[in-house]
Amino acid sequence: MLIRSVESERDEMKFQFSLKSLRWTRKKTVILAVGICLAGAGSFYFSRQGTTRKNTTQASFIRTTVLKKTTLNNSISLTGTVESASVSNVTTNQSLAVKSIPVQVGDWVEAGDIICVLDTDEIDKNIEKTLESLQENIDNAKDSLASAEENLTWAQSDADSAWNTMAEKESAMNSAKTAYESARSSVDAFQANVDQAQAAYQSAVEAENQALSALNSAISDGTCTGLEDTACAAGTAYNDAKQASADAKSKADSAQQDLKSAQSAMNYDTLAAAYNTAQSAYNAALTAWNTARNNRDSWQTKVEDAKEAVTKASSSDTLDDLYEKKENCTLTAETAGKVTAINVTVGSMATNNTTIATIQDTDALKITVTIPEYEIQNVELGMTAKITTDATEGEIEGTLTQISPVASSQNGGFSAEVTVTTPNSGLYVGINATVEIIQSTVDNVFVVPIDAVGTNDAGESIVFVKESGSGSDAVFKEVVVTTGEENDYYVEISSTQLSEGMEVRSSADPEQAQVNGSESGEQVQMNGGMQIDMGGAMPSGEMPAGQMPAGGPGGNGGGAPGGRGGNG
Repeated sequence: MLIRSVESERDEMKFQFSLKSLRWTRKKTVILAVGICLAGAGSFYFSRQGTTRKNTTQASFIRTTVLKKTTLNNSISLTGTVESASVSNVTTNQSLAVKSIPVQVGDWVEAGDIICVLDTDEIDKNIEKTLESLQENIDNAKDSLASAEENLTWAQSDADSAWNTMAEKESAMNSAKTAYESARSSVDAFQANVDQAQAAYQSAVEAENQALSALNSAISDGTCTGLEDTACAAGTAYNDAKQASADAKSKADSAQQDLKSAQSAMNYDTLAAAYNTAQSAYNAALTAWNTARNNRDSWQTKVEDAKEAVTKASSSDTLDDLYEKKENCTLTAETAGKVTAINVTVGSMATNNTTIATIQDTDALKITVTIPEYEIQNVELGMTAKITTDATEGEIEGTLTQISPVASSQNGGFSAEVTVTTPNSGLYVGINATVEIIQSTVDNVFVVPIDAVGTNDAGESIVFVKESGSGSDAVFKEVVVTTGEENDYYVEISSTQLSEGMEVRSSADPEQAQVNGSESGEQVQMNGGMQIDMGGAMPSGEMPAGQMPAGGPGGNGGGAPGGRGGNG
């Protein structure tokens, strides 16, 4: 029996393998996956003495894993296509010939840069015709405005004249009114005497009439024979009332004469007539002013309407549309990025809704992947992703930034997006990529193949650590360990009895641990006649964590100990 250590194998022989050379499905059994891993990992010697045989020889050994601190990732591996996270199309809604294209595919452009210019000859002709028609309308509107302004000037002059006349008539009326009211105040006392005397005369006349009525009654009933009857009291009363009436009339006539004399002395009638005349003249001037003012206001409105007509004549929706169409003939980039497609040529016809060019920001990249239904509960936004492609070296960083809330009926998974976070990643839009979404990570731990951990009679987890010897004389001791994080192929172990450099049997089952040429299967002849057994599994100490052959064991593009694979 020959015990092999990974450290000695690395010292004796280095074997390169591609991270993307294998593609696996999740349904592969762990045993088959472990066997194929060994085939991709390296070659083994047949004896510690370095014996070289040109012929196929049978050799036996026990697989071991050399303990070293590493990182264990639990992950899901998917595949997708690199896309730009910022894509914009340069389009047109016009059917015009292409005049020039100042950019080429591959050029980097900024937002606002000219991508394509359409032919504007026909639009320019229509603009010229529209401007000619518009100028004619403007000239007519300006003529109407000039006429309205001239009429407004005359109307304003008439209104000013009417205003001045009205002001003069108002002043004359006020003067006549003052003189008339002064004269009237002077004769008011005489008028009061006339009014009083007239009232007294009227009372006397009524008393006379009453006395006459009483006399007639007395004569009728025989109490009195007439006015000659000195004994008739009614006659005496009548005579007294008649005399009083005559006296009152005399006083009224005298008061009226005094009033006329006062009015004559104050020129009252002339002043009253002058006031009435002045008042009529003012009223006529006021009417003339109102008419002139209304005429002026009417022309003022016409002037404003004419000005608005000039403004409207100076603008045209048709002309605005033509200018807008001409402006839209210069097509510019809406976003910065590389021109990845130009779909027209100079002289070709750009029709309505034609996509002239496509611009993609190659510095802002994403990868669209599909997360299987059975993995959707194990991922969340913000998880780190490792991206690898055939066109780039090493791993590129990314972040899971979008997960569709609805499963696709076509592929039975959930569409998701991984945003590339590594600057200058070297990725190209359109290439295929493998995306490993890291679900959990533990650092600085010992990991061994899952088969390396067994269970003792007490139900404790155990591994077998080599104590001494080699080959068939190798001695292993049982070490109780505590298991931690694991993925589909590797498990974390810890114990105070473990240290770096120890060799752990890669299978806790002693029947599976011992492998010989006849049991391990295929024998491969290497350069110089060296043979390696392709049936063993790759110990975790063979290479740093996450550097297993791409795609196995596990799903498409998966890695161990980087993680279990998913359906890409």
